Amino acid sequence: MTEPLDGPTVRDVLTRVAPLAGRFHGVGRRVHLVGGVVRDLLIGRPADDLDLTTDARPDETKRLVSGWADDVWSQGERFGTIGCRRGDDVFEITTYRAEDYDPTSRRPVVEFGDTLEGDLVRRDFTINAMALDPLDGSLVDPHGGRGDLAAGILRTPGPPDVSFDDDPLRRLRAARFVARFGLTPDDALLGAMRRHAPRRDIVSAERIHD
Repeated sequence: MTEPLDGPTVRDVLTRVAPLAGRFHGVGRRVHLVGGVVRDLLIGRPADDLDLTTDARPDETKRLVSGWADDVWSQGERFGTIGCRRGDDVFEITTYRAEDYDPTSRRPVVEFGDTLEGDLVRRDFTINAMALDPLDGSLVDPHGGRGDLAAGILRTPGPPDVSFDDDPLRRLRAARFVARFGLTPDDALLGAMRRHAPRRDIVSAERIHD
């Protein structure tokens, strides 16, 4: 954990998320902003996707947001995700994940986790494996994603072969992040991308197109 993030954009996002976070903290649950929103705040980009991760299970999340949110939806509940809207803000709240993938498809075999650190290590790249506490702005960055952003490096939180074996679409996501943020993939990442090239056949044409 590092010093709190600050700045007008960070303070705006924290102000918008704090009332929701307070509902979780009030019952002893943890909740953090996670993934792309944290990455974008660090590089000064607009943070529109308010994705959060929590140790609350989906049914508890639904109870916590019901009566506070204007709308609640649960299409992603079997994967641990509850969506809600309050005013103009849309939140996607996902229970910590500790999942495996079916090796013949991209379908995850969902298992819920119990720790933030365990959730972060299963994410695709270190730049997306950071979390931000909405109440005090403290950054949780166990895999050095902030330093990788500053250095322009793309790498995975764990062994890249494991990451790409879990989800072969991550090879294409790697190319997209290289192009979008001007990053350089490290040698281990490039080697794993080459070794896992044959597994692209299990990725749907629609996802490749996207």
